[in-house]
Amino acid sequence: MALRVAFEWLGSCSGCEIAFLNIGEDLVGLLSEELEIVHAPLLMDHKYSTPADGNAGVIIPFADVGFISGGINNEEHLTVLREMRRKCSYLVAMGTCATHGGIPALMNGRDQQQSWEEIFTSSNGEGENGVPDQEVPAPVDRVYACDEHIEVDLLL
Repeated sequence: MALRVAFEWLGSCSGCEIAFLNIGEDLVGLLSEELEIVHAPLLMDHKYSTPADGNAGVIIPFADVGFISGGINNEEHLTVLREMRRKCSYLVAMGTCATHGGIPALMNGRDQQQSWEEIFTSSNGEGENGVPDQEVPAPVDRVYACDEHIEVDLLL
């Protein structure tokens, strides 16, 4: 019986996912014999919606082991993280973003609204549409590591 594995990414650079894919041809052998990947946005297009029931459209199958990368930057990340915790027997926070907030956490301690305005406003004054506030998840007050919101079984 294959080990059921789920992968999920939150706010990150995708470096952990690239490292996983760099296993290359050896990964094919693992998948056919020992691993069953039941959820992995890095391998398939996976969008979340926001239905009225409040679960943010997150549907993750049960897995023996879950790997989560990235920190929590917005409400959707928090919802996905909690769903991964519910659906995975063991949860591994993988990478500096998941374990400590990573480079996005460098914004912690700064005025978040001012930082977003700087990011979404060009230096030449063009395209000053402001910070998006429609059809995007609401930001949280700062960037969080995964274990600041849920129990993580292993920090990697």
